[in-house]
Order: sequence, then structure tokens, then C-alpha cells
Amino acid sequence: MKESFKTESIEKYLEQLGSGAPTPGGGAAAALTAAQGAALIMMVANHTIGKPKYAEFEELNTFILEEASELLVRLEAGIDKDAEAFGKVSAAYGLPRQFSDIQIDRVSAEIERLRAEGHVIDDINEEGMTAEIMDQIEDALKAERQAAIGAASVEAAEAPLALMEDSLAALRLAATMKGRSNKNLESDIYVAALSLAAGIKSANFNVDANLPAIEKSDSDCASSMRLRAAAILAETDTIMAGLLG
Repeated sequence: MKESFKTESIEKYLEQLGSGAPTPGGGAAAALTAAQGAALIMMVANHTIGKPKYAEFEELNTFILEEASELLVRLEAGIDKDAEAFGKVSAAYGLPRQFSDIQIDRVSAEIERLRAEGHVIDDINEEGMTAEIMDQIEDALKAERQAAIGAASVEAAEAPLALMEDSLAALRLAATMKGRSNKNLESDIYVAALSLAAGIKSANFNVDANLPAIEKSDSDCASSMRLRAAAILAETDTIMAGLLG
């Protein structure tokens, strides 16, 4: 059964986070930080619902509780999605890019595979493996590797982008709760908002880290992702200024 960081104890998770293991890393930490913000929103709503003093906000807090609960599930899933995406990027970077990266007994099979993918590789004749054929193989390997890196990087950027979007949705809920929920827990709304904002800004670093690789294979996709992230960051700053200002 595949390991899941979200089901580990806090102690074990932190131990792994601080170790030399490739995952969990900053993306998982961003998701967990944001998830705590969504959970705090739920806590405040739960301590508001059913209280006669806040009867006029009963419907609002019930709605917020339901929305935050759904967002929490997605944010929790993001803890593992970051590790999965990282694994695919690492695998793509590990693909062969030079003729010498291919095992001698696998050359013929690799040539057939590359041809099946649409690459032009000349037949090996009595001259044997010529420099030209070797160059053709390397060009094909580099093209496939770059395409794989680009595709994996898109997925690796989509995961933190989704985290940013879900965190922003939760942050909007937190802002709505101020003055409309249990006033004794207003400080928890602020902690929730700060956790969500931290998750958003932390996840943005992971988006940025993958954009250069995406740019090489699909500049339009990279530009679109950059604009999405910028819009989320701008709205986050606006909400935080209104909430804490």
C-alpha cells in the first residue's frame, strides 16, 4: 500500500520532513498549513451554530461549515499530491538523453521504440553504428526527455495551483465570518486566515519552480499559470488587508 503522509502521526511526519528524504517537502508543508486554516474555520463555525446569540448567522455558518469541510478534504489530499508530482518530475529528469545512457543489449529495442514514437532513425548497415545514427538516437532521446519533463512539470505546477485556489476559497470564507460568528473565537479566524495566506504564498513558490521547464515546451501554458497565480496572490493580499487592517 502506497505511503500517505496525511495519515501519519505529526511526530513521524515532522521527522520525515526534516530528514534527507526527497518527500515530504515544501509543497506538502504548504498544503498542511492551509488545511489547518480550513479546519479552524470549521471549528469557529461549529462553535457558532446552535448558539441563540448568533441565530441570525446560523444559516451562514452552516453553509461555511459545509464549504470548509469540502475544502479541507481537498487540501489534505494536496499533502500527498505534491509528493506524487515530485516523483513524476524526478522520473522524467532521469530519462536517458545520451546514446551512452542506453544499455548495449537494449539499443535495437530502443531504436524500434523511438521509431514507433515517430522519430527518424536510420537503419544500421554494414558500417555498423555510425556517428550519424548515434546523433539521431540522442536527438530523439533528448526530445522525448524534454517532452516528459514538460508534461510532468505541468502536473507539478497544477497541484500547488489547485492548492492556491482552494486556499483562496477558504480565505474568502474566513473573511465572511468576521463579525458573523462567535466573537470569542475571532482570533481563531485571524489564525485561519494567516494559515491560508501562508499556504497560498508557499504554494506559489512551487508553481514558480516548475514554470521554466513548462516554458520550454508550452509557453502559453506557462503564461496562463503565471497569470492564475498572480490573480490569486493579488486577491489574497486584498482580503488580508481588509481582514487584519
